[in-house]
Amino acid sequence: MPYVEYDEVGAACADCGRQFPSAEALEAHRADSHAGAELPARPKGPLRCSVCSRTFRSLGALAEHSRRDHSG
Repeated sequence: MPYVEYDEVGAACADCGRQFPSAEALEAHRADSHAGAELPARPKGPLRCSVCSRTFRSLGALAEHSRRDHSG
């Protein structure tokens, strides 16, 4: 999938945090990448950034924070 600008993101995968421009693209991703796959259970409670220790309620929010604030 090509790089998606922050303001183009319409949906984030709750399983892996990848972001997509539309719900349709998210559904295609889930069908291709997560259909029948055993994924680790989502940890209970807030998700913590391993770099700055900020907490987030979703994997998508954590992934966006990491891309925006910690990528080179």
